[in-house]
Amino acid sequence: MRAITATALVLPLTLIGQSANTVVGVDLDTTVIRIGEQVHMKMHVSYSPNSVKSIVWPTIADTLERHVEVVHDSGVDTVAGDGALARQVRTLTLTSFDTGFWAVPPFRFVVDGTTLESTAQLIEVRTTELDSSLALRDIKDIVVLPFSAGYWLREHWVWFAIGAASLAILATVLYLVLRKRGPSTPSPTPTVVIALHERILRALEVLDKERVWQQGDHKGYHSRITDLLRGYIEERYRLPALESTTDELVKELRVSPLSPDQRGQLENVLRLADMVKFAKALPSPQENEQMMAFSQRFVRETAAVQEPVDHG
Repeated sequence: MRAITATALVLPLTLIGQSANTVVGVDLDTTVIRIGEQVHMKMHVSYSPNSVKSIVWPTIADTLERHVEVVHDSGVDTVAGDGALARQVRTLTLTSFDTGFWAVPPFRFVVDGTTLESTAQLIEVRTTELDSSLALRDIKDIVVLPFSAGYWLREHWVWFAIGAASLAILATVLYLVLRKRGPSTPSPTPTVVIALHERILRALEVLDKERVWQQGDHKGYHSRITDLLRGYIEERYRLPALESTTDELVKELRVSPLSPDQRGQLENVLRLADMVKFAKALPSPQENEQMMAFSQRFVRETAAVQEPVDHG
């Protein structure tokens, strides 16, 4: 009689958790924890893949009951089942901060409109045993640690890295900009352009003021005058006047723009200078003065409107 009664009591509990080929259940990885520890509760539904159209899971709040809290809810996930069954699993992480025996209530699943209910579970929450042989101690005061440069650098190294990288980027940009711009070239100093005839006239004026022949240096006086005249003719008419003899230069000047009178007077001046330089002739003061006057007049009369100039 007792066996029949026990069977009648157990059978309804078993049928509550299953219907046809669908089975629901709740498993705890442990039923005994210390206060504050966690326990994982796995909820699962096993069913034939083609026999179930919809499964409605129970709604779970932050607490299962006043003493059992829900720390984490993994959500529903479909995993491989046993044999031909499919399986959906949902894992809850539970904890409690009150000692005692606390019930995990049964959960109701609605499978294709049919309500299936899991069995209730029981969790025992134990306190932490204290060693009675040790004396109780008061809470210690807050300890302020001394400043540590190493710790401070470890905590703020990111900012130093950002600053160093910013400086490196800025230096690279400045280098590329300056390199692209190139060295600045100073503007050239404008030079004074002096015409050929003006240079020769200035040199003749300087020679005249030096009073060379008045000091007895007739050879030096005539040599410098003829050198200035020959240099003027060479640059003005593009003739090799400095390397030519007097006869060669007179011959070259026959096809020049000079007038016969200018060529004749120039020949007389050059030959007088040759006599002074090579034959040691002694010219008179009048001849020396006339030589300077002719040279200045010759340069002025033959100066071109546009002639080669010196840029130095």
